[in-house]
Amino acid sequence: MSRQTWLFGGLFLFALVCWQWFRPATDAPVSEQDYQPDFVARNLTSMQYNQFGLPYRGLDADYAEYYAPLSMTLMEKPVILLYSPDGRPQWRLSGDEGIINTGDNAVLNGNVVGRGLLPDALVDTLTTDYLELDFINNQLRSNRNVRLQSAQYQAEGQGLLGQLEQQTVELLHETRATYLNP
Repeated sequence: MSRQTWLFGGLFLFALVCWQWFRPATDAPVSEQDYQPDFVARNLTSMQYNQFGLPYRGLDADYAEYYAPLSMTLMEKPVILLYSPDGRPQWRLSGDEGIINTGDNAVLNGNVVGRGLLPDALVDTLTTDYLELDFINNQLRSNRNVRLQSAQYQAEGQGLLGQLEQQTVELLHETRATYLNP
């Protein structure tokens, strides 16, 4: 080998060592604190009121963890109560697990049951494995199998879109319904 090849090889090794030595540490170690909740609650009960002092949303959970950087609350056995504009309980929604993103939406997973609480409710019981609540647009959504029951009918389908203010629920695909005559 020539002297010139050795010189370029040495310069390459020197540059490689300098690059590794002076490289900024971009891979900061993940601390245990990054994965810890900001607070933990057992038997959580919360009620939110509108500007007139009437309840509009309630929350109960057996266990909850709040993560401030994500503005997210993870819950076990959540129960969400939604109220009509005049303060009457309208829907009771429960599931095995839930996530609430502060002020924006909630997701219920596992054995989700919704009960219409108003006397004139079109849906007595809604059951599914997954349900999204959009608090901004006042909508219910699901992309899973959904079953609706009332005294007048039973319906099943794939996917759901519901409007809370209008108290309407639409099954989106593969709908089957049975109407009952009293």
